[in-house]
Amino acid sequence: MEVLRADPDADTVLALGYLAELEAMACSPGADRLTTEALSLGQALDADAGQLSDLFISRGIYIASTGRRPEAAAYYRQAAWLAEQNGDNRQLGQALLNLSDALTATDPSAGAKAARTAAEHLRQVGNRMELAVAVNNLAQALLMLGDWDTSHEELIQAADTDGLTDIEFLACLQGWLAGLRGDAASAETILARLPDLRASEDPQDKAGVSLAEAFAAAARHQPRSALRCARQTLACAEAFGISHECPRWAWPLAARSAHDLGDRATTGELLAMLDSYQSGHLAPMLRTERNLVRVRLAASDSDPATAASFADAISGLREHSTPYHLAHGLLDQAQSLTQLGDTEAAEAAITEAHDIAVRLRCQPLLDRATGLTPARPPVQA
Repeated sequence: MEVLRADPDADTVLALGYLAELEAMACSPGADRLTTEALSLGQALDADAGQLSDLFISRGIYIASTGRRPEAAAYYRQAAWLAEQNGDNRQLGQALLNLSDALTATDPSAGAKAARTAAEHLRQVGNRMELAVAVNNLAQALLMLGDWDTSHEELIQAADTDGLTDIEFLACLQGWLAGLRGDAASAETILARLPDLRASEDPQDKAGVSLAEAFAAAARHQPRSALRCARQTLACAEAFGISHECPRWAWPLAARSAHDLGDRATTGELLAMLDSYQSGHLAPMLRTERNLVRVRLAASDSDPATAASFADAISGLREHSTPYHLAHGLLDQAQSLTQLGDTEAAEAAITEAHDIAVRLRCQPLLDRATGLTPARPPVQA
């Protein structure tokens, strides 16, 4: 680069673009400067649409890692437009798969649509690794939407039809889903078959494995292990942002595990962690989960305003979180309502949570809903 920068030309843009992409993917300290320099130089030298598309993607990846996801989405949309003008399915797929990641935290339906379209383009060109990322993003968005069966089907299709059985991060996501559904044995079998992912130094790989382990521990009813593994995932958040898919799912699990253990000190640390971020850098799901945790703490302190606070928390979960997390929140509310003597309202909350659990085929939720069904008072003869 020292030589190429002296008299910049198309080769300078090409080399600088590669370097900027590496820095952005590694979340390195120089990523901001290099992605800006590469994109600025590319525009100054009138680089072609294909080259500019790659530069916009690299800049977007860096921006997304800082929590500025709406801004990143703007870069990805411009990259997608340029790739479409260039007639390049690979670039278009790459831009759209990154767009899906930027959108899913706030709009999983839009994220799923972008990821599905990305996968279609990448299948046309046979780009296996980027296709795997697109499938991962699609499966993640479907998990957020509560369409767990379709998420599972997409992962199976990727393995059986697309020939991606060797892509370990897709297998890891199957482990997540198995753990979420309470199938600890399947989750552990999958986790035992991830040698490359376990050996990786990539923070995303580390976070994905530790989160799968956390879900498996939760399925075994081991909250202490679930908390430890979830916090290992959260420790990686600085590298790729607190609203990335891994910490987005790890924080609620850590908070619930701490609650189950009666560990108020850890709960306080988890709340302080989210409070250290500006609101716009937190995915809506994290903000609503933080609110639920605060309401649970107030309920344990016998705060008389708990009923109204729970109603607000549940409204937030309906709008901004996932059906799975809503169901857990409803069961938290049912516990509080039962303590307050409002059996009818508690039963309504349990029934709704039970219905969600059946739809998700989530055994831990079913078990929890069954265990919370309040005893009815004896009927007078």
